[in-house]
Amino acid sequence: MKKLVPELVLALSFPVSVLAQNSNSSVHPEFYAFTAPIVSNTQYYFSPNASPACFGVFQPGQQPPANCNRTAVSGNNTGFGLDLLLRHGLGVETEVAYAGPGWSFNGNGAVGVGSVDASYHFLGAKSRKRLDPFAAGGYSLYFGQRTTFGSGYNLGAGTNFWVLKHVALRSEIRFQGGINTFDGFSQLTHYVAFRFGIALR
Repeated sequence: MKKLVPELVLALSFPVSVLAQNSNSSVHPEFYAFTAPIVSNTQYYFSPNASPACFGVFQPGQQPPANCNRTAVSGNNTGFGLDLLLRHGLGVETEVAYAGPGWSFNGNGAVGVGSVDASYHFLGAKSRKRLDPFAAGGYSLYFGQRTTFGSGYNLGAGTNFWVLKHVALRSEIRFQGGINTFDGFSQLTHYVAFRFGIALR
């Protein structure tokens, strides 16, 4: 998975470089970085002990085979991104992130996330007010330890609080969906992350 991260960054950065090279466009870039606890308590993953039947997602109340262990999935979501504000509050956002159970960052059951989204800042792209509420959503590419890939989506909303002219405290709630599209891909199926970080413009 380490080798895939630089390639994914380059791929997601391509639309950013194209827009930035257009001197006639009024582009306002915002770079951000975040870390977040993951909350996911609507689905459960059963780790295999002895039987392949333990792989998969089971709804609450559904009984797995007797030799499987049930684990409620939670963990961490850490990453960075670039939001290009174009005009009338509309923008294009690219992001690369890590999501995994626990806070050890050991990669066991983790998934890499690359996203390309549309964003909207409710007070406009050129707003200099302290509070900057926004929403974002779009396509997500998930990649796992076995060089496997899956497609999904994300939706989020949050606020930048500009404590300085070029520095903001960023808070956001982000939902990632459609992760575990086939058995053994990741311990995460979907998750909600409460993100906290900084934004620079």
